[in-house]
Amino acid sequence: MPLTPRAIYNDVKNNDLDKTSALELIIILIENTEDVKTRLECIDILEKINITNKRVFKFLENLLISDSNERIRSLSAKLLKNLFLEDAIPPMKWALKNETSLNTLIFIITYLSEIESIKARTFLIKKMNEINKKKYKYNLKDIIEGLDIQNLSNKELAEILINYYIISSLKLKFGYVKFDKNESGAIINLDLSNVEYQGLGLNKLNESLESILSLTFLKKLDLSNNHLKLLPDNINQLNSLEQLDLSFNSLTFLPESIAAFSSLKILNLKSNHIKFLPESLGSLSNLETLILRDNFLRELPESCSSLNSLRILDLHHNKLSEINNNLSRLTNLKELELGWNNLKEVPNIIKGLKSITKLSLGRNDLNIIPDWIKSSESLKMLHLYDNLLTRLPDSFHFLNNLEELNLRNNKFTELPHCISKLTSLKILNLSWNNIDFIPNWIDSLKSLELLNLWGNNLKEIPDSIESLQNLKTLYLNFNKIDDLSKSLRVLKERGVTIKI
Repeated sequence: MPLTPRAIYNDVKNNDLDKTSALELIIILIENTEDVKTRLECIDILEKINITNKRVFKFLENLLISDSNERIRSLSAKLLKNLFLEDAIPPMKWALKNETSLNTLIFIITYLSEIESIKARTFLIKKMNEINKKKYKYNLKDIIEGLDIQNLSNKELAEILINYYIISSLKLKFGYVKFDKNESGAIINLDLSNVEYQGLGLNKLNESLESILSLTFLKKLDLSNNHLKLLPDNINQLNSLEQLDLSFNSLTFLPESIAAFSSLKILNLKSNHIKFLPESLGSLSNLETLILRDNFLRELPESCSSLNSLRILDLHHNKLSEINNNLSRLTNLKELELGWNNLKEVPNIIKGLKSITKLSLGRNDLNIIPDWIKSSESLKMLHLYDNLLTRLPDSFHFLNNLEELNLRNNKFTELPHCISKLTSLKILNLSWNNIDFIPNWIDSLKSLELLNLWGNNLKEIPDSIESLQNLKTLYLNFNKIDDLSKSLRVLKERGVTIKI
């Protein structure tokens, strides 16, 4: 039977192997295998065996100080703290002075803060004062300005030090870094948009992501416009992140670890290369805005129906040919953007979205609007541009809260009469159709402020248009109207902008 950490532990549990012998076997494994996963498992088993003698201490101390793998060093620091408490402080102090890995530094500081002793606290304060006296201290003064260090808890002291090391590292890599802190000195907003273009070419933001995501109090993080291809699998479960902007990167998928962002309210993934989403996305129960515009999605995970707080879902410019019916459970959804996909009919899920106020179905392959659209009575904005529509259903007039209707670039040859009932309409776009006649009932649109008739076959405009007292802009470009008629002159004199 091969020698494995699990086998050693099982033998100890079954009393087939004493702890001292198990310890020696684990040390042999750690020292003689190059497989990191096995070595990490060995350290985990070492904690379960719970031997606290000098041999274990020296072995862990040696791993912390000299092992080449940062994950081994970090886990060794954790085990030293768990098994030896205050005795672990000296090797951690040495490691803190000599450690080069940012992630390991963060772990060591965190573990030091968890040791409830005067020695640990004294060292944290001493470390902060040492850094603050340096000529090049990279924002620590800004972070601690106005704080009474002596009254801070060990956890708060550690958080400030971690903030310092992270900001210091980012400034060395990328130069200027914009951030905001709270009253305790912890960073709550961090703007790293476009940093890979301002730093040295060899510096990659993805190498710093795990440490950045360890900022416990961070609420808003902007990582847009970089070259990110992956997110880390290990995300701090204690994070407070509420807004995450990953737009304009090169992500092809999201890891299951995205579920760690349990406080997230806004997630922006615009303009990546994402082809699929993990089921764990559905566990983001606080998510209110999800922007997936300009990606390569062909479907959404079933779990998305659990995003009960979602108010804005932007799926513009993907490769969706249908929408999961279970998304009709998103009863709080206010805005749904489905433009520029491969939809051939209006998705049935919209029937169940009773709270929706904005719906975009532009640039699909729609040739009919179903009669049940009347159930969307809360709609205020409807975009149906760049489709194949020739008519609207008579039930359309039930959308009496509609304020904006975009029918640009369809196949209309006349204005659908149902529009005449939309007395709340403020913006009507009928540009680039085949309309050659505007009916007199146009004056029934009492709230109309902008009327776009650009690119049709119109030769004249009815005099009734003078009655539109709220009209501010009228587009008539690319029609067959050469001169301003009397009614158009009246509108112009009233201050209406007319483009002809």
